[in-house]
Amino acid sequence: MPKDRGYFLDLTYRMHPALTEPVSKLQYEGKLQAAPITAQRHLEGTHPGLTPVPVDHHGNTTSSIEEAHKVIELAQDLIGRTWTDARDGETKPPRPLEQQDVIVVAAFNAQVRLIRRHLDDAGLTNIKVGTVDKFQGREEVAVIVSMATSTNEDLPRGIDFLLSPNRINVAISRAQWSCHLIHSQALRSAAPTSITGLEQLGAFLGLLNTQAAQVH
Repeated sequence: MPKDRGYFLDLTYRMHPALTEPVSKLQYEGKLQAAPITAQRHLEGTHPGLTPVPVDHHGNTTSSIEEAHKVIELAQDLIGRTWTDARDGETKPPRPLEQQDVIVVAAFNAQVRLIRRHLDDAGLTNIKVGTVDKFQGREEVAVIVSMATSTNEDLPRGIDFLLSPNRINVAISRAQWSCHLIHSQALRSAAPTSITGLEQLGAFLGLLNTQAAQVH
């Protein structure tokens, strides 16, 4: 950011360092760092950071039942694990992770509605699900992102919308500990028709090459 346009706050108190790193590379030229207190957080039996979750599906435009099923699987695995928070200079007493500690971010409203039905059917009625716009400024322990679209040919609003670094950044950075990025395998081989699309695909592929840090 130019000095005459304001100040860049280069320290986040929200995200674990393992999650801050890919977000920083995606949107902040590697300049964003995590406050030391965030490294004291821990979710039992899981790794912090960004975890790409590839799912095979075909012909999906704005909704994917395959990804909705994966959302349920991931959410059920997270709920009940022991969460240790740390903020304001102190470590909080450990507690079981609750439904309210997980949010689901979907790229399209149709996928939001589909996931909502599946969450309710699974008894996960207290997990919030919405688009990027709904969760701007929100934070929770864990975030599950669903891209929904099968291939770039299926994209109803173009690859520029789905792979927008800003929108992906907002989705991922809602998490304090971890983000699972569910996506179609075929998105990896998208064929952009513009320089902007090519740059966005490159940034997205960079995220998919990220592996959650192994912290013991």
